[in-house]
Amino acid sequence: MSEEIYRVYPHNPPHLFRPCAIYMVTGAILWKRHLLDTDEKKQHFCETLFERAALLGWEIEAWAVLSNHYHFVAQAPEDATTLKSLIQAVHSISSKYVNRLDGTPGRRVWYNYWDTCITYETSYLARLHYVHLNAVKHGVVARAEDYPFCSYRWFIESAEPDFCHRVLAQPCDRLSVKDDF
Repeated sequence: MSEEIYRVYPHNPPHLFRPCAIYMVTGAILWKRHLLDTDEKKQHFCETLFERAALLGWEIEAWAVLSNHYHFVAQAPEDATTLKSLIQAVHSISSKYVNRLDGTPGRRVWYNYWDTCITYETSYLARLHYVHLNAVKHGVVARAEDYPFCSYRWFIESAEPDFCHRVLAQPCDRLSVKDDF
């Protein structure tokens, strides 16, 4: 089994890499610009995230993609250090796509990403709840099931009813999540 690794980077948040752990990841567009401003761009981002996560062994459990940021909750593979590769690939591919559509080659799109290694069940449940309802939190839609670029509808349709109830009953209003977008 791989060992836990803690890395500190200059000018970036530190990252804890724990094999097979659950993570919540938030990524933000530079200067909070709304560059994922069409359904096509958001759909491309989602497809890229799912494809790259699968290639690297990350299992996505919840996601929300808005016009200037995203969140996802995923289980890491044995080599959790692949999170960096996952984010770099998703940011690179989505930047090129957005810039091609906008006619702005070379423009910097992404600012950074933050990850939290989740160690408590209540924290896990609260973060799932938070991500599923993120589009509602930001006023994009009134009902999460109406937003196609988040996991809420998929979660309700595919998860066990008892688990759905546990997640949606878990308060998430006191979480400390970088989400001022």
